[in-house]
Amino acid sequence: MVAKLKQLSLLTAALFMAFGIFSLVPGKLVFALNQTGEILKPVITMPQGNHPSFTYDSLGKPDPFRPFINFNAIERPIPTKEPKTPLERYSLNQFKLVGILMAGKHFAMVEDPEQISYTITEGDQLGNLSGTVEEIRENEIVIAEPYLDI
Repeated sequence: MVAKLKQLSLLTAALFMAFGIFSLVPGKLVFALNQTGEILKPVITMPQGNHPSFTYDSLGKPDPFRPFINFNAIERPIPTKEPKTPLERYSLNQFKLVGILMAGKHFAMVEDPEQISYTITEGDQLGNLSGTVEEIRENEIVIAEPYLDI
């Protein structure tokens, strides 16, 4: 009989904890019963005594509601540079790949919008946004252009 009573009390405690009827928070737990005998939501009162006080000092700290990036500072005109070669006069999508030669050193032939052909190799500048030919593959050219990622 005592063993069954222990099991029943453990089961009741587990159910109360699972459904949030009481918790292990330090303080006094007060149960409320309505007129039909049902247990209402418990009220937890915190023990009286000295609690450490906390005040937030924002002096010298960034405002958490302001963005990290100042977008106004980024909106500056991009300095225009004078193209050094005819290959730097046009954007990349205006060039047409005519052919690739892969004998020892790789070469590629591109054609500008005026239908003038140029031979390029890895390391050459191509395009009006300072693109650099990184690699010449069997059927494509890999070009890297610097950009600002915000």
